[in-house]
Amino acid sequence: MKFLIASFLFLGFSVSVNCETEFTAAVYEHVPHFDLDPLIPSRKEALQIIQKNLDIYSDQAAKAREKGAQIIVFPEDGLYGFLAGNNRSTVFPFLEDIPEPSKNWNPCANPDRFNQTEVVQYLSCIARNNSIAVVANMGDVKPCEKSDPHCPADGRYQYNTDVGFDTDGKLIARYHKQHLYHEGGFNTPEKCEKVTFTTSFGVRFGVFTCFDILFSDPPLELVHDGVRNIVFPTAWLDALPLLAAVQYQQAFSRKTCTNLLAANLHFPLARMHGSGIYSCGEAKAYVYDDKSMNKGHLLVASLPALKTTSKKHQHHFQSFYVQPEDQKKSFSLSPRHSPQRSYHSSATFQSMMLYDLYTFQQLEVPSGNMAICSKDLCCEATYIMKNSAVKQIENYAFGVFSGLHHRDKMFLQVCALIKCAGSEQKSCGQPVKEANTAFLSFEIKGNFSSKATVFPEVLSSNVELVSSHSINFDGFSLSSKLMDKPLLSAVLFGRVYSKDDLK
Repeated sequence: MKFLIASFLFLGFSVSVNCETEFTAAVYEHVPHFDLDPLIPSRKEALQIIQKNLDIYSDQAAKAREKGAQIIVFPEDGLYGFLAGNNRSTVFPFLEDIPEPSKNWNPCANPDRFNQTEVVQYLSCIARNNSIAVVANMGDVKPCEKSDPHCPADGRYQYNTDVGFDTDGKLIARYHKQHLYHEGGFNTPEKCEKVTFTTSFGVRFGVFTCFDILFSDPPLELVHDGVRNIVFPTAWLDALPLLAAVQYQQAFSRKTCTNLLAANLHFPLARMHGSGIYSCGEAKAYVYDDKSMNKGHLLVASLPALKTTSKKHQHHFQSFYVQPEDQKKSFSLSPRHSPQRSYHSSATFQSMMLYDLYTFQQLEVPSGNMAICSKDLCCEATYIMKNSAVKQIENYAFGVFSGLHHRDKMFLQVCALIKCAGSEQKSCGQPVKEANTAFLSFEIKGNFSSKATVFPEVLSSNVELVSSHSINFDGFSLSSKLMDKPLLSAVLFGRVYSKDDLK
């Protein structure tokens, strides 16, 4: 309870938290059945593919309910696979015209009200027959007129869509994905949608999809509106050392102090895996399985039903994005001189990490302080390795980047302490999953832009998540506390949304 309150206070919210009510949630990491044939399927063929996936959804919903789950979340692209969404014509047979939840429709109880909604009806019946709320991802199609200047040439809008059903099967949510990730088959909605729904067991959820989580809209807008429970269907490509699925899921939950229900596809051949259930950054259940090819994973966990009320909400929300001025001024870093510390000054070098050119320094001694800058961002690291008397045989580096991540047009500010993949400098920034070196302590911090929102990430060997009890995070500084496992990475991942190039 103390941890929850403290986490909200550092974000700048004035809140009251009621953790007396709990609910049980499930996510399913699904191995999708899909067609590799590039030919466009008929509607009948598309439904046959979808039905194979729906049968698994039905089985897993029943198992989740037996374990006490009141809600289950399924992944993005789970009903037709991630390839179909790359092409408008290929994905079209899988789509349905999904009504607005305001139509007050229960598809399972009243299937004839809307035509050609077979998938919506089946999902509704999964919820109704198992008395469990269901969140799933599918495709929505909306015809448009030529008089509409934005209407696509084929006369229809196609949306990557999340749908939600209450425990009785009623359609209660429909969300169109805002930030598409190289998905040529879909359109971006004209206006960003902030979708919430309240279930029969009294919990209010917000919803967004995959790539959305890296932007302020709608994720942080939902938090601003008081949403503390998030459902998150995703088809996330594992991207160590900064953006493994479970790594960023935990970081988002920790930063925002939300319950996050994250369901990923399981398709390791395409680096898609990693799901979890989190509460204020604490992983209640998660899976990182990059080895088994055909094994889905059902996760079930109990969570506090986080409820908040806020006063002067708009004022407090600003501090979610912006560091308070007194905190920002408290860290003034120069890599060449500091009156408080003597810095280790090995030569810097540059190496690529996730398509960006980072400036690094190697950790050449078992303990020390180091500072390094990139453009307007300066980062500092202080560390003590556990076996400081033993000559280090693993290669670690401390890196910094400030600039536009051109591949996805996102502006980043990053301070990262990482294990390198090998002994060569060029290996720093490459994916690596195992480490043997533990740190008695570490602290990293940076003089981030006042407009940066910074997410804390810590991984130990084998991509294991680290409990919040083992780290401290205060918005611009990340440090260890009683961490005894080998360190894979410790990262302050900053996003400056106002400087994104989304043209």
